Amino acid sequence: MTPANSPLDPDAQEGELLGFDARRYIKALRRYVFPLLALVALAITGAVIYTSRQPRIYQARASVQIEPRLPDLLGQGENGIVGITSGAEYYKQQRQVLGSYTLIKQTVADHQLVLELLDESERSDLQPEQQLELATKRLQKFLVVKYPDQDRIMYVTVRSEKPELAAKIANDHISTYVAYSKGLLSTDTQQASRALQTEFEQVANKLQDSEARLFQYQKDNEILAVSLEDRQSLVSANITSYTARMNEARAARIELAAKLSRMKTAFEKDVLESPILMMGDSSSFDALRAQYYTERNSFLQIEKEIGPKNPEYQKQKAKVDNIYAALQSEARRIVGGVDEHYEAAVATERALAAEVERFKREAFELGPKIVAYNELLRTKKNWEDKYNILRSRLSTSEMTGRMNNEINSTYVKPLDPALVPTTPVSPSLRVNIAVAAVLALLLGISLVFAVVFLDRTVKTTTDAQLAAGVPVLGFIPVLVGNTDDKERDLYVHRNPKSLIAESCRALRTNTLLSAADRQLKTMTVCSANQREGKTTSVIYLGTTMAQSGQRVLLIDTDMRRPRLHASTGVTRQQGVTNLILGEQNYDEVIKATEIPNLFVLPCGPLPPNPAELLMTKRFETILAELATRFDRVILDSPPVQAVTDAVVLSKLVDGVILVVRADKTLREDVRRSANQIRDVGGNIFGLIVNEVDASDRSYYSYGYGYGYGYGAESESESAA
Repeated sequence: MTPANSPLDPDAQEGELLGFDARRYIKALRRYVFPLLALVALAITGAVIYTSRQPRIYQARASVQIEPRLPDLLGQGENGIVGITSGAEYYKQQRQVLGSYTLIKQTVADHQLVLELLDESERSDLQPEQQLELATKRLQKFLVVKYPDQDRIMYVTVRSEKPELAAKIANDHISTYVAYSKGLLSTDTQQASRALQTEFEQVANKLQDSEARLFQYQKDNEILAVSLEDRQSLVSANITSYTARMNEARAARIELAAKLSRMKTAFEKDVLESPILMMGDSSSFDALRAQYYTERNSFLQIEKEIGPKNPEYQKQKAKVDNIYAALQSEARRIVGGVDEHYEAAVATERALAAEVERFKREAFELGPKIVAYNELLRTKKNWEDKYNILRSRLSTSEMTGRMNNEINSTYVKPLDPALVPTTPVSPSLRVNIAVAAVLALLLGISLVFAVVFLDRTVKTTTDAQLAAGVPVLGFIPVLVGNTDDKERDLYVHRNPKSLIAESCRALRTNTLLSAADRQLKTMTVCSANQREGKTTSVIYLGTTMAQSGQRVLLIDTDMRRPRLHASTGVTRQQGVTNLILGEQNYDEVIKATEIPNLFVLPCGPLPPNPAELLMTKRFETILAELATRFDRVILDSPPVQAVTDAVVLSKLVDGVILVVRADKTLREDVRRSANQIRDVGGNIFGLIVNEVDASDRSYYSYGYGYGYGYGAESESESAA
């Protein structure tokens, strides 16, 4: 047990109150086990009645075997000829065909099932086509196609209230499907061949057209003999060659331009001093210049010897002048020749540049032509590929048709016919009973759990301890039988061997042990609310303490609804209020009871202000005096949640015991009451759990087994 000087923190433990306590739910299930069983029995009865009133539904099943299609044998795969599907897709398609609305409608029409599926009242206002549509929709709800094992066998199941009709419809639908498949197989290869032939002819025409357009394009662009690629290569080579020659001509032109510029500058000087004649590389220039110097020397000799008036002088002078003029003419001729070379170089460069530009334009013109040519070539190649594929598939289709004609077989075969069912599949009495029982049980358990979860009252000593934050000193079992307050309050005194008396003696022992290390002469016993057993607990605790030889005084401080005097058989005319007012002395107001060593101090006249009266210094003095006269003084106080009297008294006594009534007191009220007392400095050292079901073993989890069985209590109560 947790010591009284180490109380639990109620705020810290509050979360645990909201947690899952398996014992509470198990206890609730045990308590409500018979209502749960009754609910399950009621549900089972309802399921039986419901099942008996439901119509009997019978189920018939027929099967059909679907062999691989011929294209599978030829290795066509999923890319087979048009109109034929193979592999898993083929069986998926057949399953959809079996359950299709169109095939069901065909079954209804071919086998005249409208009369079987619709009664006369439903047919009376409908046209034949409308009757057929309604019957088809109704049958579609009860006809199911199953393909469970993926083994080429499909099952058609039909449900109906008439077993013969269910078997008939299943077999009729299989026969409709077989007839449909035979008709389809006899024509699908021919249809595919015709479709392939049509498509083959279209592709062949497209191929011829693409070849014609490609030829015409080559003819229009003169590329019949030489391909566009070769022409493009030739143009590229010419562009490269002429670009190189143009660069050479440009270099020669630049060189001539520089030479011409220098020669024109030199031409402005004297021809004999100018280097122009040296730049011309002319052999005649050297001869003339040598001749000029020879004749000039002769001229100068004649001028010295005979003088200027001599005819020989004039003749020689004219000869020198002519040679000089010839030198100037030669210089002009050389400059003119270089100038002509420069102009020729410029013209050559221009011509080469023009050729380069022409070839570039031709290359640019070839670009779109190549694109268009390649597009025509790709189109032709595409149609060629399609042509070859279709020619191969057409050949395969023709082979398939020949094989179909040779083997003359079908790929859909009825396997097992539907038999007339003898036992219904619905409703299932066992299933309905099991479902009803399980649902009822789950509903009942859910309701019980909801009640337990929503019930916030104290159920176990753990609940009480966690709510108040203090240990449980003991519990008082519920008193079986209709008894008044006085008989119940004196039960321990008059039945000392009962389980209740033994529980109260354990309560006394635990109370005294909880105060082994401190003084506990005065104590207040209170509860959170009214009718939770605080007065009974006061008398029981006082009785067991008095039986141990202690002088015990019970003080009735409930000055609003006092009951202590009535249970102990004393008058309340004089009591606590008289002592506080000083009207009486202690011996006059303290009354002895039929229980040895147990005395009672009634409340006396009811005052208008009980709380203020208990807060006076006079009452504190009275309480101290009474503590010297008696071994134990126990105060019976009002409920904590109703008035503040108990909170006031908690400050004047050595300790407070809080009484909790099992299955009635709310845990929140216990926690709030404990906090109110602690807030004013009061000391709560324990709890008493009252009105405990003695058969509930959860209250024995703290060791409150005292050696008295349930039979002992029953015998004592019977003797009383």
